[in-house]
Amino acid sequence: MMNRNAVTITDISKRTGLSVYVISRALNGKSGVAQETRSRILKVADEMGYVPNSKAQDLRTGRNRSITLLTAGMSNSYYLDLISGIESVLQGREESLFIADLAVNGRYEEDNETSLLRRVAENRPGGIISTLGLSDRSRRMLRGWGVPTIFVDSTPEVEGVLQEDSGDGFSYVTTDNVDAAEQLGAHLNEHGFRKWLLAIYPDIWNSRYARERSLVSAATKSGAEIRVIECGNNEKDACATMLNFMDTQGYEPDVVIAGNNPILLGVMSAFQTRGVRIPVDVGLVTFDDFAWSDLLSPRITLVAENSHLIGVNAANFLLEQIEEGKEASEGDGPTMMPKPVRRMIKSSLKVRESCGCLTR
Repeated sequence: MMNRNAVTITDISKRTGLSVYVISRALNGKSGVAQETRSRILKVADEMGYVPNSKAQDLRTGRNRSITLLTAGMSNSYYLDLISGIESVLQGREESLFIADLAVNGRYEEDNETSLLRRVAENRPGGIISTLGLSDRSRRMLRGWGVPTIFVDSTPEVEGVLQEDSGDGFSYVTTDNVDAAEQLGAHLNEHGFRKWLLAIYPDIWNSRYARERSLVSAATKSGAEIRVIECGNNEKDACATMLNFMDTQGYEPDVVIAGNNPILLGVMSAFQTRGVRIPVDVGLVTFDDFAWSDLLSPRITLVAENSHLIGVNAANFLLEQIEEGKEASEGDGPTMMPKPVRRMIKSSLKVRESCGCLTR
């Protein structure tokens, strides 16, 4: 159940017992406020769902029909097809798409997420599509603002567990990562690989949970050993992590699994530096398709997510929720978050030469 009234500076003043003048200066980053007092005010503002220069009613009715896409490292080719899918729905319907990157160059910080989300909210978007599951604090803010939100790629989870349905639950459209990892694991077992290495991104991108757990399970079932290394979600960090592992760990995998295509690039750079041949010396496979995967030699065996279809579904569901919210706000009684929509999209395994298979 949502409060229809916007949170104001006066409300924060009443909660804290401080003057409107002090509250205003603290929220606007101006001098003359002690750091301890400023921190207290910002904490209360977060808890109350305060959004500067906007009205909660605008956030709830979706008067602004623009959609904001929260990405998390635009170097990932996954986003190109996702955006294409979203735009194919929005074109001709008077909605605009704005993009805000929460993890430039694949580097994430929770404080940056919070501040960026506030700036997004100040522009009163009609809805948000997020490729990160977001922090607990950010999800609380979204619930408080009543902004229709769809998660893609990552989902609203805590330690890999999806949040149960409640009246204010969120919607998501994502790849069936369990099935994707099981397909890949079964293929590696067919090859007879016995020493697997998974290079994976940090768990803020929580699709990691399903991919890692399913691959560990697949390796166990096939009698294979698997090691997991975490690296930054970008080519440079992935290359450095892979080189360090090769130089210090004494573990020689017969197949390396890259968590996505930025990490794939890092692994390939490391192999080139050390003169490792694919697939002669080691097999290489990855999650996420990319436009130039057929141009490599050898071509890369990969799990192809249908990110275009995910974008189409997410945009359609979000527009439906915006309309539902608008209709509810025009009626009597409190506004409720729309009923969550949750959909898993199947992926496909593209078998090429990098795992040791012949051309198909």
